[in-house]
Amino acid sequence: MSPQIISRPELNKFLTIYALQQQNGHSPDEPHFKELLIWMDKKQNGQTLLERKCQPGEVIIREGEAGDVFYAMRSGLAIVIKGEIETPTVIGFRTTGDTIGEMALLENRPRSATVIALQPVLLWKLERDTFHQFLTENPALSLTLMSILSGRIREADEERLSGTIRERQKEVVLEDLSKLAAHDPLTGLHNRRQMDETLQAEALHATQHKNVVGIIMADIDHFKNINDTYGHRAGDLMLQAVARILKESVRAADSVCRYGGEEFVIILPGTSLEIIERIAEKIRTRFEKYKLEYEGQTLQATISLGAAIFPQHASSLEQVIQHADQALYQAKRGGRNRVVIYSNEN
Repeated sequence: MSPQIISRPELNKFLTIYALQQQNGHSPDEPHFKELLIWMDKKQNGQTLLERKCQPGEVIIREGEAGDVFYAMRSGLAIVIKGEIETPTVIGFRTTGDTIGEMALLENRPRSATVIALQPVLLWKLERDTFHQFLTENPALSLTLMSILSGRIREADEERLSGTIRERQKEVVLEDLSKLAAHDPLTGLHNRRQMDETLQAEALHATQHKNVVGIIMADIDHFKNINDTYGHRAGDLMLQAVARILKESVRAADSVCRYGGEEFVIILPGTSLEIIERIAEKIRTRFEKYKLEYEGQTLQATISLGAAIFPQHASSLEQVIQHADQALYQAKRGGRNRVVIYSNEN
């Protein structure tokens, strides 16, 4: 089987990493297995050892493959990475006198990393029996080997810890992205998309369990005048104030959504019409009393609300939304700053 050769741009990338590490004083560690090379050279006089030559960019061993042999580097330079070649984590470099793949051989486990030749590399290939013979004939080097292996185990543990941290960071980023996708950035309330998903879930639950779902629609009265007179910053602060009042006036199980502009929708599962009307009136009263201090001026506004309930007012939550909107329109026409409950007679 022909060896895998990475692309020239990928090889240049790894060579640049090596050059930067040298500039920063991070050269490869002093090789510990030069004695192994001397021993193998002696053995070569009496028996045939397997030799392997690798060209720059050749993958010597790959992460995850079987680890039944390992290599001693006679010359050249190689890089050790984890992960995909396109997005790797660099573990270190190996040069003359180093070994490659001995951890997998000793543990009888798959390769834990990928090794790629950065220069022409000349290797001795050792099988398990050969390595054991070397240790038997060179017992003093067993301590050196244990020291090296323990160091590499520590490096692996640190890498696993770093990987855990990176995974947690990814989870946080995904959580943040998920939150951004479901929430209005100005008010922190659920956005229209999340509202539609909540309505679908509540409609299914209400139908299966013969439950009720209340809808309140709210709209700030004369909101355009606030923006035109005091600027959009004042308008944003007023929207944020409404959002706080809405959230503080309902239960944790209720969903408060920004419908668009200065309009808001509250979804209240399992709530009677009387309680819905009481909540809407509490919102209206609290907002009427709210005073926004802005650039030395005190701003006040009022809010109109319309409410309807499923299944009393409609056979689907989409229709309930429409009826709550009609009730809100009646509240506006009736003089604003009031609550109107939808009625079929209306």
